[in-house]
Amino acid sequence: MSHASTKPFFGWAVLAATAYCLMIGSGLIFYAMSVFLENIVRETGFSVAQVSAANTLFLFSSGLAGIAVGELISRFDIRYTIATGTLVMAAAFLAIPAMQNLTHLYALYTALGVGYAMTALVPGTTLAARWFVRRRALALALTQSGLSLGGILLTPILAELMGAGGLAAVRSPFAIILILMMLPVSIFFMRPDPAAMGLHPDGDVKVDDATTPGGDGIEAARAIRSRFFLLSAFASVFALLTQVGAIAHIYSWALERADAETATISVSLLAGCSFVSRLICGSFLDRISIYPFVLVLFVLQATAMTTMAFADSVTLVLATTAFFGATVGNILMSGPLLIGRAFGTRDFPRILSYNQLIMNFGVAVGPLLIGTIYDFGGGYQNALLVVSASSVLAFFLLLAAGSPDACARQMADENAK
Repeated sequence: MSHASTKPFFGWAVLAATAYCLMIGSGLIFYAMSVFLENIVRETGFSVAQVSAANTLFLFSSGLAGIAVGELISRFDIRYTIATGTLVMAAAFLAIPAMQNLTHLYALYTALGVGYAMTALVPGTTLAARWFVRRRALALALTQSGLSLGGILLTPILAELMGAGGLAAVRSPFAIILILMMLPVSIFFMRPDPAAMGLHPDGDVKVDDATTPGGDGIEAARAIRSRFFLLSAFASVFALLTQVGAIAHIYSWALERADAETATISVSLLAGCSFVSRLICGSFLDRISIYPFVLVLFVLQATAMTTMAFADSVTLVLATTAFFGATVGNILMSGPLLIGRAFGTRDFPRILSYNQLIMNFGVAVGPLLIGTIYDFGGGYQNALLVVSASSVLAFFLLLAAGSPDACARQMADENAK
């Protein structure tokens, strides 16, 4: 039986600190990929496909590093990992303006991927899952709101700075100070779990073992061999291929279809719609079945890509960007919720890190696929139609996986035998 405490719950401070770290990573790196792409192509003469390959390398290295991050935060205080990743990101930013060839570009993007993995989704989602059980969807929505805020608040500023000063703008105090602020924020507020402070999840005074992090769930080795894990992970591959590929090119796509002002607005609009829709859905997802909700999201994302393929005016560019943005945050949030519902919290960071690794194959291929089709296969219209089909494939893979509740029941029945 759970009883809510009347004292302020430290978990809310954990969520705020986590949201800050996600805001920095998304605003200065993730949502800024399309801004970096435009400026790197302009200053270096590299092709769109070559710079898209750097984006792919960033995402791929982030996924591989996520496995090590999952192990580290399962064994050690999560703050050590986040602090180290912060320093790696800051060093990469300082080095970007000095790059001289593709080898330098790819090495720097690899370092950014490692730093991002150590500070972003795996540690952030794990913290939310450890500190909140009954209100996990709301906690994830609030935490991941930092991702959207980064695109709304920071990416446009970085775009303006780079528009005026080129790649040298990434060495500005604006960028470096914001990154280094992650050090005190993580050290003081991102405590590894409620037990470390003598607290219970959700701020409850007393909880059953079933709602205590580590008190329920399936071990990672067994979970990652299950049908649900494999099929849902590959569904995420194709859903995130669509999503991240489009995000990485949103600025360039809007610039081609409209103008520079519209392109800048599109990045903020994408993040803003993601932010609002995530908070709205996070307020009720703990009370409904997550499975049909995600299936509908995949269909809506496919529809968004198709409409974006044919957008050819300022009005249509902004409208289709808003439509796409409404699906972005919820698809990203749904993966950890599916995992938590199916496998519990016992080995959550390890299971999530393996999910992120598989998922990142799609994340990594998305920008490269769109960039390659843009260069050699007919521009953004054909590229967006291809990734629309990728979202449809994600729908059928998740449909074949079955519901996470059915997976949890099957695992429980096997344990009882």
